[in-house]
Amino acid sequence: MFSNLTPPSAPDAGLLNNLNPEQLAAVTLPAEHALILAGAGSGKTRVLTTRIAWLLQTGQVSPGGILAVTFTNKAAKEMMTRLAAMLPLNVRGMWIGTFHGLCNRFLRAHYKLANLPQSFQILDMQDQLSSIKRLYKQFGIDDERFPPKQMQWFIGGCKEDGLRPN
Repeated sequence: MFSNLTPPSAPDAGLLNNLNPEQLAAVTLPAEHALILAGAGSGKTRVLTTRIAWLLQTGQVSPGGILAVTFTNKAAKEMMTRLAAMLPLNVRGMWIGTFHGLCNRFLRAHYKLANLPQSFQILDMQDQLSSIKRLYKQFGIDDERFPPKQMQWFIGGCKEDGLRPN
């Protein structure tokens, strides 16, 4: 499975030193999918970044084989910063980020397969509402008769049903 990787070697001696027994157990789990659940301030980011560094340093995975999903951009940036300090390689190519950020990156890389134009845009709820209001004004649509918020929900429902503009 990992034939193109270097054989496992000893990780950096200091890599595992500052972990408690539970953290050490999580970091050194077998090289497969792992879900780490822990409360605030328990060292989750330390465990996740150390696990990634340990898996890479022991040759169990390649940088392209890493997928780490966080809830916030701040957490993703912190993980990347810590990994860059731990590892002698460019961490920018790793798949580390928020769910939305990673999906955006994937779609940008594979826009043709998704039948999207290369310059597609992703609009948040406020951007969507602003676009609807701008179009209403441009085409003289009565926003009393067709409230923009209701139109936004109508369009969202159509997208959920797989309906396309054409």
